[in-house]
Amino acid sequence: MPRFVTNDKIDTLYDAMEALGIDVLVITDSEDHREVNMRYLTGHPEDASLFVDIKNRQTILVPWDFQLAQKYAEVDQIVDVSEYNGSVIAASAEIIKSIVSSKAKIGVLRSIPYYFLKTIVDQITESEIIYDPMNIDNKLDELRATKSPDEISKFQKSFHISNQLVDEIENNLMIKWDRSSFREIDLAVFVESRMRELGAMGVGFETLVASSARSWQIHTYPRAHPELPLYRKGLALIDFGVEGDWLRSDVTIPFIMGTKTDKMKIISEAVEEAHYSAIDALKELTYLHEVADIADNIIEQAGFSMPHALGHGIGLTVHDSPGIRKKPVHEALLASWKEIYIEKGMVLTIEPGIYEQDVGGFRLENDVIITSKGPEVVTNSRTITIDF
Repeated sequence: MPRFVTNDKIDTLYDAMEALGIDVLVITDSEDHREVNMRYLTGHPEDASLFVDIKNRQTILVPWDFQLAQKYAEVDQIVDVSEYNGSVIAASAEIIKSIVSSKAKIGVLRSIPYYFLKTIVDQITESEIIYDPMNIDNKLDELRATKSPDEISKFQKSFHISNQLVDEIENNLMIKWDRSSFREIDLAVFVESRMRELGAMGVGFETLVASSARSWQIHTYPRAHPELPLYRKGLALIDFGVEGDWLRSDVTIPFIMGTKTDKMKIISEAVEEAHYSAIDALKELTYLHEVADIADNIIEQAGFSMPHALGHGIGLTVHDSPGIRKKPVHEALLASWKEIYIEKGMVLTIEPGIYEQDVGGFRLENDVIITSKGPEVVTNSRTITIDF
């Protein structure tokens, strides 16, 4: 699997780091702290250190598993840690010393662990560590916010499996499953095992299933209850993601269980209107925060509020850049806030929701690709009504 970043974007990264005066950018990934930019910049799945040599415009990877890196990584050099007694940290320290001067400026991401950072400082005592998330991490977020045509093609398996699951969930909920004994966990197990049967590499994230007893929680705990029945009058939902071919989907199906009360009708109609209006607005508006305003205003006019962002990017992580949220009003947040253009190549979720303890939560989420012709909805989540 080659790296996901394009040649143009890697050049943009080199230029941005050079402008900050950084000599080498250090990125680490391990079992204790996963860093998505490792896979993005190299294609290597996990457990490695990456050195982006700004001056010489090259990438050097120090993987824990050398053979795995040979199969997946697209970098200029792969270092075999067996030459350093199997220690990634020891190899990393030597690599840094070999490519930078003793007074080098070493850029790091916010995710770098303290023990690794201390090794650098101890080995290169006159180096300067540049910890600047606003410029370093945000630049990488910005690069990942738009996807290349090759990346978008890799989404298709996740979207296809997700859509088949939506159809199967609706069919089984209405016809096959025993309403007296079917639990939240049963639906979660069905979805996670079925997506693998359909060819998924794995789950995009732990599946969330909640009957009306718990769906008023935005992210329920536990994600799916092992004892509570799913069929319970009120508003329920399932939120799941598929990792089909590295990149992930993220959909939420809302359920209306039993006779729809007036309050349930107002909530479901407000969320549906916010959802579809926001998607339409992606074609007409310029900035993402303007789209968030559309959805929030619809929900507020219905007498409710939305306690989370309208949506987010998806990709190698289920919460990728960019976020779709209203312009902040707090002065401290405004200082670092900037408008985000709606750009071709963005792959976004649109997921407005309302959460009320007496009837439950209702969230409708679909994935959308921004194309040259506007938004393309690529998943088929919709409200499922179960009358009993």
